[in-house]
Parts: sequence; structure tokens; C-alpha cells
Amino acid sequence: MRISLVAVGRYCNDPRAKTLAASLAHVGHEVTVIASGRVLECDLEGVALEFVPIRYPAGPGKLRVLLRKLQPAGMRRRLHHSKLAAAVRASNPQIIYPTSEAAVPVAVAAAHGSEAAIIRDPRWVSVGDLDLVSLAPRHPELSVSAAGPGLPFLTPADDRDAYTPEAGRHKQLRIAMCYRKTDTNPGKYLEAALVRAGVKVDVYTDGIDWASIPADTGAVVFVESPYPALDIQGNNPGIPVLFWVHHGEHHIPTNLRLTERYGAHAVLMAHSWHLAHRFPVPVHRFTFGVATELVDASKPWAERKYAASMVGGQLRRRGGTYARRQQLVDSLEKAFGKKETAFVSDITAQEMAAVYSDAKTVINEGGIRHYPITMRVLESIGSGAVLITDDLAGTEMVVPREHYLVLEDDVVAQVERVLADPSRMEKLTTEALEYALGHHTYDHCVDDLVDVIASIDAGSTATTSIPLSSMAQLIDRDVEVQRLAQFGLPDLAGELLSREVWDGNLRIERLKAGSVEAVAIGPEGTRHLARALQAARRYIYAAGDTDAVASYVLRELPDAICTRHGDLLRVDLNADSYRIMPHERSITT
Repeated sequence: MRISLVAVGRYCNDPRAKTLAASLAHVGHEVTVIASGRVLECDLEGVALEFVPIRYPAGPGKLRVLLRKLQPAGMRRRLHHSKLAAAVRASNPQIIYPTSEAAVPVAVAAAHGSEAAIIRDPRWVSVGDLDLVSLAPRHPELSVSAAGPGLPFLTPADDRDAYTPEAGRHKQLRIAMCYRKTDTNPGKYLEAALVRAGVKVDVYTDGIDWASIPADTGAVVFVESPYPALDIQGNNPGIPVLFWVHHGEHHIPTNLRLTERYGAHAVLMAHSWHLAHRFPVPVHRFTFGVATELVDASKPWAERKYAASMVGGQLRRRGGTYARRQQLVDSLEKAFGKKETAFVSDITAQEMAAVYSDAKTVINEGGIRHYPITMRVLESIGSGAVLITDDLAGTEMVVPREHYLVLEDDVVAQVERVLADPSRMEKLTTEALEYALGHHTYDHCVDDLVDVIASIDAGSTATTSIPLSSMAQLIDRDVEVQRLAQFGLPDLAGELLSREVWDGNLRIERLKAGSVEAVAIGPEGTRHLARALQAARRYIYAAGDTDAVASYVLRELPDAICTRHGDLLRVDLNADSYRIMPHERSITT
């Protein structure tokens, strides 16, 4: 696809924007960057770069200089933005990326009168009928991998009738599933459905050695899992590899690295389908399903205990990504009482199913980091509860609009209306459950998976790698590290091309506390230890006087975990995140 980035700031000093451009070019798109300012040397392979002067009329000459000085700031800004928009439009893009919120008006002006869609950060306001987030679910052609489209699952072309998958129907297949088994990972439901379909399933929870894979394996399915990434040994002899991703924007850089590391021939994407173009291989829509072995819809709706419920994270914390979720919980508990509501975190899947089976409504709020059609959508419908959900693009492709309610600003009044109309709610939940059981169980997902496998021409593949320094190799193992500050290791920016690397030339002293995932310290960088420890959220990597680094860190953070890798040091700051913590073990049942 033709993709244009528009930057109204200092593009060459913006690692995030440069990394985005490099990533889009790397997966095979035609990428152009339109940036403010004068021509600077910051070339990226495969990226066309055009600079638009900030002041007009451009060029030397006393008259031009005088006119530039006399020009009011507002006029100068409007003129510059119009020139930027014209340059973007001239690049004939199909997708426009504003690299900052300040660039959104320029992107909108450029897109009007063209066929381009705009993609934005979830925290920014919608751009209306130009917004790729809302366009892509019904128009999959607007966001397509450079390798071509996936199968037409969950698109307007998908008109399959309801059916009940038969047990044992795929007994001729053998599939390897690779994922870290946790109680909340959807991979376990897909695995159970594969077994019900008669598939011989081999499960690998830490990694795979291609030499040990049985010869009759028909496919290998990696499921996005808590980090660390699974270990890969050897080369794939020609078995189709699929990677199921079920997070959105905030996991995209990591999932791109894993797509290449795992040698995936196809990506299965649970939601956020506007991001399909980010991947180097075909993307197939592959949403969550009803886990029929888990949920229970048998209790009549009118007899249920809880007026409102939700199982999820950060229900009580104040502020942050889930501030609205916290407000909803607080309002509903005050209105209906804690005995008549169930808002809980950190419970098992079985306990969650028990809550929803006794709930009249389930509130679904996905936060502000991405656009998730969460597991909660089908968990609630499969449990016979009324789903009250964010109006997230694509939900209607999974569940018909008449089978759920869109979350309103006054959620208390909305729930009160639901409770006052039991006959209509009984009808809604019954029809929603019937539809889901006919279209969206994990048993249906198995049949979609088999169709995707049949579409793949795998051939022999080998994992590719660029020669890296010892420090870059150490950092690269922590696949989730995206934003990295370096002190005294300037070559890292050229080695870790898929990551945002911040250095002294980019005024690293301005980094706020916890603003980067990791900090790398060179032999001369130990004088920056205090700043490094303040800036890093997850890891510190060090070369040189590693004893001094370890001593300082452990004095400040006694729970940190220091490990030596040759003459390098890796410090795990023990931060909570989407990973198996060092002291935990994955479930291997």
C-alpha cells in the first residue's frame, strides 16, 4: 500500500516516527514521509522523505526575509499546514499517519478529496468518516498486508449460515500449539476445541526445536502469550506457521518482531483489524469464541443475582488507562449496592464464569490503549447475560448489533432500564446466545484455522537474523522492549531498527521517570546510573563496570534481579507487565 506519514515537528529527532516509517517500509509498503522544516540527513532504507519549509516565501533575498518576518504567527502556521497537506495529497496515499496529535488536522485536510484513510493513536479524537479504525472492519481492503489479504472471515463477504461443528471431524490432522499456558490465555480454549475436533495436538510451552517436530505435523500455531518470547531452535522444514495475536496497538511492535522470529506465514488477528497492514504476511480475522466447556447460560435471566458485573483489571485503581472503567464501577456499586453487583479482578476463569452465569448485565470497557473486541464480549453472551459494551468498531461483525447494547454515558440509568424490561432482555439474550453458538464458538474457530492452513504455501523457511553486537543481542532477547534509552552506546540505534532508541543527541536528560522500558549503559555511562534507574521501567543493560552497576541498583532496588551474560549485565527491575514473572512458572497441564 502507499502510506504517507506527516510530521509537523522535528521528524529526524523523533525515534518513534522514524521507527514507524522503517517498520512500514520493512514489511513491504511504499512509504513517504512529509515533514516540517529544512532538509536534514536522516535517510531510512525504503522511505522517501520530503521536507516542507515552515516559513514562506522560502529562499534567500531581502524581500523574502522581510515578508517572513512580517508574517503573523497564525497565518504562518495556516500556510505551512496547507503546504504540508498539499504535499501529502500529492504523494497519493492510501493511508495517512499523523505522527503526533498536532499533525491530525494536516492529515484530515490532506485526506479530504482523496481516497485516503487516516490512522491515529487511540488516545486522539476520532477523525470521523476518514477514520481507518471504523472503516476497516467493513472495508478490509483499506488495510491489507503487503503480502496480500487473508481469507474473508468476519467481513461483509462472510455470509456463512449457522452450524454445529461435529466432534472428530478433523482427526486426520496433527497440529503443534506453542504458547505459555496461563489461566487467562485464550489459547487453551482453542487447544480444547482442536482436541474435540479430533486433532492430534502437541503443546510446547517454552519453545520449539524444529528438529523435534513430528514429521506428520500439519501446522504450528503460536499464540500470543505472556513474555518472555518462546525459544526457537533450528529451521522450519516447510510446515505452515500461524501466529494468533489478540492485543492491539500497544503490542504491535512486539508482535511484529515475533512474527519474524517465529517465521509465521500468516497472522491470525482477534480484533483491531485496521492494523492488518502493519504485518509482513497475510492477516486473517480470527476472533475469540464462546468457550462452551466453561460458560453456563442455564440460569433464567430474571432469577440472576447481579444487576451488573465485570471481571477485569484495574477496577479500583484511580486514573490511567482504565479511568473510565473505574468511574463506571464506582457509579454502579453506589446505585445498586455491592451485594447486587460483581466487579472483581484476579480470579480464575472458572470463577469468572460463575459470576457471569449469575449476572443480568456485563459491562465491557476496553480502556484507551487500543480497540479491543475483548474476550468479555463472547464470555458474557455465552453466559446468557446482557452485554453492555463500548461502541467499538468491528464488534458488529462478530455479534449482530441487535444482540448487545452500546454503553451510554449514564450507565446507571441504562442498567435500570434493562432491569425494568425483563421480557425484552430474555429475548435479547436468548437470540444472542443462539447466534453465538451457531457462529462463534471455539469449535467454529477450528474450522477457520483449518481453512487458513490450507491456504498457505509454506515451502522451506529459515529464521533470518542481522548480525548484532553482544549488547544488541542481549536486548533483542527481551522482545517486549520497544522504547530504549542509551548512555554511551550510539551504535544501538543502527542495530535495533525496530525499536525506538533515544540517545544524548535527543536530549535524553528530558526523559521523564519511567518513560522508557529499558536503559542501556556503556562503559562510560556509569555516571548516569541515577538517571537510568529513574527512566527505566523494566530493564537495565550494562557493559563495563557491571559490578558497580549491580551494587548501585541492588542498593536502590533490593528486589531487582541481576544476571550476567558474559561481560554484560542484565537487570530485571521486577516490574509487573504482560509476562511470566521470574519467580513464576507457566502452567503445563
